[in-house]
Amino acid sequence: RIAPEGATVTSYHQLCDRLYRGAGGVPDFAQADAFSRIEAFMTDCPAPAGDCYDELIVDEGQDFKSAWLAPLLALLRPDGRAWWLEDPMQNLYAREQHPLPGWVTLRAERNHRSPREVIALIDRILERNGTAGDAVAGAGVEVLVYDDPAALMERTKTALTRALGAGFRKESMLVVTFRGREQSAFTPLSRLGPHALRAFTGRYDLLGGPVYTEGNLLIDSVYRLKGQSAPCVVFTEIDFETLDERARRKLFVGMTRASMKLILVISSRAHSALGAHLASQQAGDG
Repeated sequence: RIAPEGATVTSYHQLCDRLYRGAGGVPDFAQADAFSRIEAFMTDCPAPAGDCYDELIVDEGQDFKSAWLAPLLALLRPDGRAWWLEDPMQNLYAREQHPLPGWVTLRAERNHRSPREVIALIDRILERNGTAGDAVAGAGVEVLVYDDPAALMERTKTALTRALGAGFRKESMLVVTFRGREQSAFTPLSRLGPHALRAFTGRYDLLGGPVYTEGNLLIDSVYRLKGQSAPCVVFTEIDFETLDERARRKLFVGMTRASMKLILVISSRAHSALGAHLASQQAGDG
């Protein structure tokens, strides 16, 4: 448990849902506009006095819409304090930075999750000075290259075999796809070789929670796994023609999910685009 006793930990939409139900509403998450409806309620209806707080901490602020800021600050008591935590490099939705005039600002680039090898590779990709500092050594970074959809699946299965061979259990592994769920070649799959996949179905339960398939190997897109981590990450379906800002941010998010070992499954054209950034990594062919 991260928060102290008595604190409330929730996502923005869970908070919207709770207040909406408290006002007598019953959202239907089978409807496509369910989340926009409870967002609108949160914006238009002030929170009851019993739902106001002494302190508000917003994490992953770069993913919040500008329209969410005012309703959140309205939950503070008159003498309350607010903290806004965000990472511009994890802004995958190209949302504008939130205006916070008069707020005290502190910037830090240290990565306290990922091992030294991962941070060093990220530094090369982002073309910045070393930030690994006193980060601990991990279990290394591997790169597997694919040329076509069939090879993508084979290289990904190879990556999983290597991870298991290195001693990682499926429960301590994440498979992260570079593409969003709607475009990913992995979305229709329930299995990948001998591995049963635990994947988001695109549906939500009655309380707005995501519904997953049965399986013991979690797979999801880089967009949905932000904020999560695992000892071993297989970051697959990495494909782009140009190493632009969007590609750099997606690489940053996916790679920093790993706390010990990282295996990249990358297309040949993306591998070429990365060029010298991968010079010290050994590309494999499975």
